[in-house]
Amino acid sequence: MRTWHLLLGFSVCAWPLAAQQGDRGVFTIQRGETPMGREEFTFQPSADAGTGGGVLASLARYPAAAPTVQIQAMLEQNEAGAVVALQIDTRQPTGVSRVYGAALKDNLTIRQTTSAAESVREYPRAAGIVILDDSLFAFYQIVARRATQAGARLPVLFPRTGRRGQLTATLANPTTIDLSGVVSGTLTVDASGRLMRVVLSDGISAVRQSR
Repeated sequence: MRTWHLLLGFSVCAWPLAAQQGDRGVFTIQRGETPMGREEFTFQPSADAGTGGGVLASLARYPAAAPTVQIQAMLEQNEAGAVVALQIDTRQPTGVSRVYGAALKDNLTIRQTTSAAESVREYPRAAGIVILDDSLFAFYQIVARRATQAGARLPVLFPRTGRRGQLTATLANPTTIDLSGVVSGTLTVDASGRLMRVVLSDGISAVRQSR
């Protein structure tokens, strides 16, 4: 399995999705009106700007100041949007847990390690699977890109918990995407397709900070 040194230091610019440029930004995470944390992310596109591939890196801190939980993730996808490799590190007072993912043909293998145990799960027919996480919101950029007016049905995996399900992403208008299924809520993008806001039905939201 590939292991990354998790960094967020990419030198990238704003990300018009249609042009497949790079992106970087910060989300403020809250439940209702109560601040919860902060997530910084970058996207580094593939060398061929005409493809859909690239590496998405994210660092979430809970709470934003003096965090007790930090989650770092990197997700690499190929030009078809399929997962190539994945790593998620979770640091908290009880220790560090790590999730590694690697794809082989149409299978996705997830290995999870803690100080006490290690487990391996295999997911067949995983070429179109979308990676999400309950505490990382930059991953919803992938959902926003795949949304259609008719409603795109997406298989979803939450690697840290093993939860799976189906998500329907419906493009309600050029800047609003409705979510239903394993996750329900609304995504807001700007005119160039950048993810600006995630609002979930459980009351948690992630709002992109203005520069």
